[in-house]
Amino acid sequence: MLSWDFRRIVAVALVVSTVLITMPVSAADFSTAKSVIGSISAVGPVELRGVSISQEGTLFTGDSIRAGQKGYAKVLLGGGSKIELAEKTDVSFNRDAQGVKIAMNTGVVGFTASSPLRIDILPFEVTASDGSAGKIAVMSSGAAGVRAVNGKISVRNLKTLESFIITQGQERLLGLKDGVHAPALAELASNVPVPIPAPAPQAPAGKTSGGLAMDTGAWLAVIGGGAVAGLAVWGLVVALNNRDDIKDLKSSINNLSTSNTALKNASNAAAIASTVAALQAQQAAVASLAATASAALRTAGNTTASNTASSLAAQSGNVQSQLNSLMSQISALQAQIAGGGGSSTSVNALLSTEEAIRTAANNLATQLNALLAQNANTPGVPNTSVSTVNGPAQASASVPI
Repeated sequence: MLSWDFRRIVAVALVVSTVLITMPVSAADFSTAKSVIGSISAVGPVELRGVSISQEGTLFTGDSIRAGQKGYAKVLLGGGSKIELAEKTDVSFNRDAQGVKIAMNTGVVGFTASSPLRIDILPFEVTASDGSAGKIAVMSSGAAGVRAVNGKISVRNLKTLESFIITQGQERLLGLKDGVHAPALAELASNVPVPIPAPAPQAPAGKTSGGLAMDTGAWLAVIGGGAVAGLAVWGLVVALNNRDDIKDLKSSINNLSTSNTALKNASNAAAIASTVAALQAQQAAVASLAATASAALRTAGNTTASNTASSLAAQSGNVQSQLNSLMSQISALQAQIAGGGGSSTSVNALLSTEEAIRTAANNLATQLNALLAQNANTPGVPNTSVSTVNGPAQASASVPI
């Protein structure tokens, strides 16, 4: 007869065996960790996998990235391709048999492909070949814009299987609801200025000179523009898409002088706003680095340098206040332009204000860089620098109308 202890052991073994046998197990439980597909550098409010990151992070298959207002992210993929996300941009990354695939939901993305790169803006798939560079913007009206900065970009409608090529300097408007695509704006209206932006930037995170951060607003304005001009051109393209007489099409576009004026004003206002956003990020870095340096120098007994750093931080705060006020004025003007108002005089006034503030902001950045370099050997003093910011890519002291 079995002893009581032995029977208890048998009973426990039976229970454990039953649980293990009946426990639901999926293949995912035995899979290896997600594969790494790249790295991300962030400036401002940026979320990776729904979690805010301050500077850098590792990108895995299935990850999503969301750049909030005044946020910016740069992604370096394993194959060497570079992706940049402007503010209010939401994308996700996956990998299949053909490589990395990016699904774009909102915002503006710039890219430079060192190997075939695919970006989905359903129902379209944009493919960039090796050496190609371009930009994609998704607009709230259910349309998207694609522009080739370098090389050739292929666009394919996944529903109709129709495909076409966009070459350097060309752009297309895509209807995300009906799958309609419009000819390049340059082919439709030769009197609408569409400057070619600089190639996708190469500056590391934290740097604000050049690149997507500098011309995002201008790019948005060109393809989406002010509500009046952008919607007018898009509506015209769709309405006249089936017309056979190209001369009638050009004649109709030449009659859009009012819309052209609004488009130019919107483009210049957006370019100024983009530069102001870059200056805001720059001054946030100046204030943070100056405060850190001041504390370290004070601890090291270098009172003079500590006071200088503290003064730079205070001045940066004043400049930041001016930038915030200017951004509010730009937003108000953009609202006027979208409603059919606004003027080039108002745009030029904002440009003059931006130029004065930018001079002061860049001067603070230069002074801080010199201070950090002089005290590089002091423990706790940041070993970095802040880049200066160039002027608006599209705006000028006199806006041609």
